[in-house]
Amino acid sequence: MNKKTLLALFLVFFISLPAFAETLPYKEFIFKPSSLPSPHAASMAELPDGELFVVWYGATPGSKYAAIWGARKPAGSDKWTSPEVIYSTPGHSNKNPVLYFDENKKLWLFWAEERRVYKLVKDTIMVKTSADLGRTWDAPRKLGKLAWFLPKNHPIKLKEGPIVLPIYTDLHTSSAVAISKDGGLTWEGPRYIMFFFGLQPTIIQRSDSSLFALMRTGMPPRLAWQSTSRDLGYNWWGWGFSDVKNPGTALEMLKLKNGHVVLVSNDSKTDKTGITIALSYDEGRTWPRRRVIEFKAGTVSTYPSVIQTKDGLIHVVYSYVNRTAIAHFVTDEKWIEEGQGG
Repeated sequence: MNKKTLLALFLVFFISLPAFAETLPYKEFIFKPSSLPSPHAASMAELPDGELFVVWYGATPGSKYAAIWGARKPAGSDKWTSPEVIYSTPGHSNKNPVLYFDENKKLWLFWAEERRVYKLVKDTIMVKTSADLGRTWDAPRKLGKLAWFLPKNHPIKLKEGPIVLPIYTDLHTSSAVAISKDGGLTWEGPRYIMFFFGLQPTIIQRSDSSLFALMRTGMPPRLAWQSTSRDLGYNWWGWGFSDVKNPGTALEMLKLKNGHVVLVSNDSKTDKTGITIALSYDEGRTWPRRRVIEFKAGTVSTYPSVIQTKDGLIHVVYSYVNRTAIAHFVTDEKWIEEGQGG
């Protein structure tokens, strides 16, 4: 093979590479740390062309009220677009945004709008949709009869068709779901997972069609609550503590394309310093492999959220180091499997 042929082969290979590639795992920031006030509770979606879209909430400069922010990372790019406000309400805070991209290529944004009722904080779940991948949105509307509730984790589309949205309320510290059987046009709920116990549920559907939920704990022994539903989320039982350590912070599960499940959380009973990703081969019953993806002593990093993109990679976004930034961590299952045992 002569030099010209080798050079031609090299050029073909080089040109065929994606415009941007990182060695796994890698971490980056959606925007420069400390450039925005108190960013928190991020959620991510992958759009059809591979673009990543991330939303979070935080105050706007010069205002005490929180707005919903967003940024994009175009496919093949190594840069995020400048953050911009997606939604705000003068005189009221908006928080806990959650993204969902449905099978009809419609992008959904769920969030909670906060209003004051005497001395109580009343949260109402709001929703708006976009037919052009989040560049324009329809008018926001209330989601069913879900006053006093908030979203936190991604909804899931069940094999049987319904969409199940995990929700919770701080009013009486309870976890629930809202259920839509018509593609999101109407919603039933709340259908309680646990009343007076558990917050911010995260849900997967197991191979036997049952639903499995883990919930943030607020009491000793500092283990996440768990529960199961065998009727697509309408009724829940088997309440109790799981084996998942939880210091009273948010966590999220995701069922991968191969049936394995990942869990991102603060894997401790007391420490909110680090974020860990764990892997289950038995649909959340045990977590034999885990790895730390964030640790900085003396700080707090919380509220992780996870998706798997079409290329099989696992993406985690979370509130970084005392809410100074939104971090984005990318890895694959192999890297998690090389971690320590549970």
